Amino acid sequence: MCGICGELRLDGRDVRETDILAMRDALRHRGPDDAGILIDGPIGLGHRRLSIIDLSPLGHQPMVSADGRFAIVFNGEIYNHRDIRRELESRGVAFRGGSDTEVAVNAAAVFGPLLAVPRFLGMFALALWDFQEKTLFLCRDRVGVKPLYVSRRPGACLFGSEMRAFMARRDFTPNIDRRALFRYFRTGYFEGPDTVFGGVKKLPPGVLATIRADGSYRETRYFDIGAAVRGSYRGSYAQAGEELAELCRDAFALRLVSDVPVGMFLSGGVDSSLVSAVLKKDVGADITHFTIGFAERRHNETAKAEALAKSLGVPHKVLVLTPEAAREAMLDFCEIYDEPFGDASGIPTAILSRFAREHVKVALSADGGDEQFCGYTGYGRYPRLFQALQPIPGLVRRALARGLRALPWERLADARLLGASRTALSPDRAARLGRFLDLLEIRDPRGLVDLYAARGLPEQTVSRLLGMPPPAADPFPPLDVPDPAAPPDPTDAAGLADWLMRRDFAFWLPEDILLKVDRASMAASLECRDPLLDHRIAEMAFSLPMEFLVKGGQDKRILRDLLRRRVPGGLADQPKQGFEIPLAAWLRGPHAPLVRDVLGRENLTRVGVLDPDEAGRIRDRFFAGEGLYTQPVWLLLNFQMWAARWLGRGEADGTSPPVGRRLQDAARGGTEAA
Repeated sequence: MCGICGELRLDGRDVRETDILAMRDALRHRGPDDAGILIDGPIGLGHRRLSIIDLSPLGHQPMVSADGRFAIVFNGEIYNHRDIRRELESRGVAFRGGSDTEVAVNAAAVFGPLLAVPRFLGMFALALWDFQEKTLFLCRDRVGVKPLYVSRRPGACLFGSEMRAFMARRDFTPNIDRRALFRYFRTGYFEGPDTVFGGVKKLPPGVLATIRADGSYRETRYFDIGAAVRGSYRGSYAQAGEELAELCRDAFALRLVSDVPVGMFLSGGVDSSLVSAVLKKDVGADITHFTIGFAERRHNETAKAEALAKSLGVPHKVLVLTPEAAREAMLDFCEIYDEPFGDASGIPTAILSRFAREHVKVALSADGGDEQFCGYTGYGRYPRLFQALQPIPGLVRRALARGLRALPWERLADARLLGASRTALSPDRAARLGRFLDLLEIRDPRGLVDLYAARGLPEQTVSRLLGMPPPAADPFPPLDVPDPAAPPDPTDAAGLADWLMRRDFAFWLPEDILLKVDRASMAASLECRDPLLDHRIAEMAFSLPMEFLVKGGQDKRILRDLLRRRVPGGLADQPKQGFEIPLAAWLRGPHAPLVRDVLGRENLTRVGVLDPDEAGRIRDRFFAGEGLYTQPVWLLLNFQMWAARWLGRGEADGTSPPVGRRLQDAARGGTEAA
């Protein structure tokens, strides 16, 4: 795993070496083992290397093809590189080393970039420079495991593995995209291709971009999950199980290819248990497993993980998260995530990554099972509620919603009135009441999809926070992706669930889940691989009939059956828990001074983006004990601390340190900032 960056000048000027060096070294955490740079007139490429395959200097990047036509900087792994190497050797290519990067650049030279990339089975982001045609190619893997940011501005095109590479340049001026920020506060993350900054975009997964020195820009999609039509699989359930098992054996074994030690994140849930069981029982791998636990029983999954590890007989290491470690990780959150990021499970993910890195250099993570095999409870709940409400005329539903909103329903949603104790507030139970009111106003399936994706603040709240009307939501599927089918019939629960899964696969998975794992693991210089996200598994999963995935109230049916064949039944029937943390308890307890100060009027005014009155209302409601406000207050806290760290406000007059450092120093010292 590595960090890549570069610049293509479009105005006839040469790239400055100092700019590329600044970008490259801002990514040092992604590749502490080696560094390289290539400058050739209008193009500059930078690379930081984390050595995984071919640890010798022959894996140094940027790397030039054997024929001298292409140069590459590459981040990721091509798991089938040995097969492609043999084909290239049969065509006369002479290799110098054993890296997959050398395979990638020579495949581009022999087949051309547009034909080479679809041959790669793996996770990657890459940049290719064609010396002959003066053309830059940028590409991201099919699912979006590896990130790639692009900034197109007058006279130049920049790219990098993280946005901090752009911010390391003196000539980069960050300008917040308020429309994208509005959607962020609605969803809790930035849906691709948007970012917090105007003029900076994420290259979509499964896309190869072509940028010529004359400034022309074209994106070509080489992978689209929409091509997999739900129910198009024609075999029996038993046949599907055998085919999926064979796919898993091959995909999981490929993720073990490495010249350094490999480990595995184990939660005890269905997905990580299946990956571990297949690797042990089918592949014969005996790798160390890592689990993180919490002192709070409600959030602790270590017992499940330990039972699975004992059943399989695999090495297992457990780390129980202490309040001190949580404090440090929370304060470091905005250093790891260089854009606002609302998924608080990034905190334990960062700690788990550091823990694993003490023992291995590569770790497997079982992400993707829920989005591909119908694992989230919302896939069933939202369509059922939507269907149940359809017989009620729309005018009546919307009038009822307006009437209920006129009541103090937010205070009534306090977890105490929903049956939970004062000390065991349940934000989920409180939030469901608010979602029900939103469901009353939904008009069609597209509205349902948008509501499902809104994991953040209510639309009216965000309008008050940012002082702007709601922007129009982007359509789903995106305009550049063909519909997998016509909008589902409102009475077709399976069709609605399929749409929700596809939206999560397109946005939530790459831009929240995978971004979280990439940043957390790379901050620890740990390569993280996702066996369940082999694109062949994804294509099969989205072609299966829904009854293969959910039946009789059981989710991930086909995955659970594969697991039952390898471990005792009780270990395959564990309910979904998710990687939750005791966020409300942390923010009300040891981190309360930090929350009050970061969301105090002085600092809200200093950053100057959020309305102090509205932000203060959310903060006060949270401390009043209303469970509905845990996620909102986290989103505000995260944004404010990110802005203090990355926008640099408060430094201009030179009279005080940056607000982010001031707040973090105060919190680490155990006192409230003035």
